[in-house]
Amino acid sequence: MRTPRSRQGGGGTVSPGTVYVPTRWPAVDRDGPTVTYASLSALLESGAVAAPSALCVDEPVDDRLLALVPAGCLLSFSGTGVWDLVDLDRAAALGIRVSNITDYGTDAIAEHTFALILTVSRSLLRADRRVRQAAPPPDVWGTTLASRTLGVVGLGAVGRRVARLGAAFGMPVLATADREDSVRWATETQAVQLTSLADLLARADVVSLHRRYDRGAPPTIDRFALAAMKTSAILVNTARGGLVDHAALAEALAAGTIAGAGLDVFEPEPPPADHPLLRLDNVVLSPHVAAGPAEVRRRAVDAALDNAWAFVRSGCPADVTG
Repeated sequence: MRTPRSRQGGGGTVSPGTVYVPTRWPAVDRDGPTVTYASLSALLESGAVAAPSALCVDEPVDDRLLALVPAGCLLSFSGTGVWDLVDLDRAAALGIRVSNITDYGTDAIAEHTFALILTVSRSLLRADRRVRQAAPPPDVWGTTLASRTLGVVGLGAVGRRVARLGAAFGMPVLATADREDSVRWATETQAVQLTSLADLLARADVVSLHRRYDRGAPPTIDRFALAAMKTSAILVNTARGGLVDHAALAEALAAGTIAGAGLDVFEPEPPPADHPLLRLDNVVLSPHVAAGPAEVRRRAVDAALDNAWAFVRSGCPADVTG
């Protein structure tokens, strides 16, 4: 395995054509000048970055940071959803390219979605506590998934995989589709019944969110959407925290408006220590780790680096968003 030429960023201007990589990423095997950085903010404030360099990133880039990125550079994100991480219109106006990656963690995220669904529907965390406390089990515990309706909000790659897994559990699947290719997939495969969001919320026993979230957009699941769901329903979100009004969700869970929830994403992340969701036992929480397995993170890093190197060598990354 070749060892890349790597330097720590932060002092002096590095020659153009450099790829900057977070120090927390796995070790990279690439030819060319690679500079590691511990803090994106500190790197950009140092003035060390010169176009046409590529910055590999896995965190939000707000307007302040965006203004520090030199025109002619690339922000190479190691994930699919960048619409809530950076203002794409502003980046384009500043002459900054943005790239994302796709299909690196579809199975992992779909599997995590069902881990949350099963943990909530079978009350596994409470069951674990009862065993540890030597408490006797109750006569009735949890619910099954077979024959219960799964509602998939958004039919991108992950939404489609979740729909397939739901069908494997014997669940009828309803879905909403925001894109023409998703409608075409649903029509050609007959894997789901397409419907409106209002109909899905009213009929689904499990509502799973997989749609894109645009920066500053209102939540898909607000107090009105929660009120429209069955009192026995479960809400699961492994997409973006901004899709859900978490204050309204906490109220709905506490009041029994819906039965439970499983969340891997929040707004903001992490949630504050005093957030009411953290005090409820009918919600299962994980810290944005649906795409966390080592092999998935390795694929994400490799894909983001491929985009970065394609840009510095030819000016054309593989996946450009916006």
